[in-house]
Amino acid sequence: MSPKGSPAARAHHFVPQCWLAGFVDSGDKTGKLWVTDLRRRKQWPSSPANTGHRRDFYRVSDSKVDPLYFEKAFAEIENSSAPSLNSLDQEQRTPTIKELDCLLSFAAVMFARVPTFRPFILGLADSIQRSHFSKALENQASWAKALEEAGIPADTPGASYEQMQRFERGGYSLSAENEWYLYEGFKAADRIIPILSTRHWGTQISPSGSFIASDTPVALDGPADQKIGFKSADIVIFPVSRHVLLYATTVPVRPPVTTRRRIAAHNTFTMLTAEEQVYSHVPDFCWIDEAGNYQTDWRLFVKKKFPRTHSTGTSDLSSRTFVQPR
Repeated sequence: MSPKGSPAARAHHFVPQCWLAGFVDSGDKTGKLWVTDLRRRKQWPSSPANTGHRRDFYRVSDSKVDPLYFEKAFAEIENSSAPSLNSLDQEQRTPTIKELDCLLSFAAVMFARVPTFRPFILGLADSIQRSHFSKALENQASWAKALEEAGIPADTPGASYEQMQRFERGGYSLSAENEWYLYEGFKAADRIIPILSTRHWGTQISPSGSFIASDTPVALDGPADQKIGFKSADIVIFPVSRHVLLYATTVPVRPPVTTRRRIAAHNTFTMLTAEEQVYSHVPDFCWIDEAGNYQTDWRLFVKKKFPRTHSTGTSDLSSRTFVQPR
């Protein structure tokens, strides 16, 4: 945060610097980080400070709240999680129970603070709203009851049954202020944490430090024909650093042997679930193409070439195929 008396920070990191530090060449915030933008087909060297941020992304306009309330709240969460992130990366080990609890809270907040969460939560709210609206407009009696429950007088201008029917047929869309997304994000994180705690967690270690990260820090996978959430996902993947990756399943699994090809497969999963960008300590990170070939040239990656047998379109390259039930 900005020192007292200095201008308020405007570049708000939706991908925390303390987390990105685990994917640089030196293991700290001052190291080099390669950003690969898969959507724009570009790659460039950067640093944690200059990566994964948007102007005023967490700023709120509510006069009753500090405009940087949420930015400061995220900073406190990052400060409490940074020691665990750094320790696991430096020592390349499985987290203790206490560290895992800390990291699951951090992961839940990470999921709810990134840009992809906003269209997701707005779409969910829109779906619920349309369902309630449609049910209320089934007939005049149901609409009159809905108005009564909402405390809206029946003669309110524009609230007649006929006018609302025309409004629904004409189509509408929801929008939300910044603070709504932020409040909903924290509420979502509170619901996600206990769900993550019930899963079976495992750790994969890359001695060479070859795991990559993305602007979708916590990724889920499952059948392509189902809506995937934290309860229903076959697997949840959270790369802690370039040396350590956490995965969670719904049932106990046999710990997989970490091989170069397995690391490459995880990186493919990260590329497939990214919104736009992936982050790595080298420009030529490893991955597996749609034909199952080991690659180090990201320019050969084309997402649409992967069969959509799973929610990410990963087919047999999905990370969930690399953990076998006991």
